[in-house]
Amino acid sequence: MSKTASRPNELYFITLTIVDWVDIFTRRIYFDLITENLSFCQNQKSLEIFEYVIMTNHIHMICRGKDKPLSDILRDFKTYSSKELYKLILNNPNESRRKWMIKIFQAHGKSNKLNKNFQIWQNLNSPTLLYNNHIIDQKTEYIYMNPVKAGYVSKPEDYIYCSANPDSPLKVMEL
Repeated sequence: MSKTASRPNELYFITLTIVDWVDIFTRRIYFDLITENLSFCQNQKSLEIFEYVIMTNHIHMICRGKDKPLSDILRDFKTYSSKELYKLILNNPNESRRKWMIKIFQAHGKSNKLNKNFQIWQNLNSPTLLYNNHIIDQKTEYIYMNPVKAGYVSKPEDYIYCSANPDSPLKVMEL
């Protein structure tokens, strides 16, 4: 994440993307790990999430670090979730794509000096500072429409891993 996204209390639109755009989030256990870890970051690391969507290979959020740099919170989130996702994939006997995904994640880890054995998340978070209501509304609409445009649902509120859904497992704050 760039230095501009390291000031606490500033609102950002961010995108977290899996290396090679691997469709990792296709099983509920992976979604659950992500929502549980984001919830932990909300409760323990000063992460405030206002909107989000988890797609098969990336996450969009409107969020900020309250009293902590967002870049630090996201670094911790990505470090922990990478390790846990890797273990889940490696030890999931029902994961038919296990060998293929592990091979990709290991190759990225070996080619990136910031990692040792594997890499799941791309390094950049693509932060966009949200400095007025018009831009916030645009990014909210973009988040809501992601699963619709992908053809997963016909209405944003029908996609469970999106803040547009009132029954979403991840609770968000009001803007």
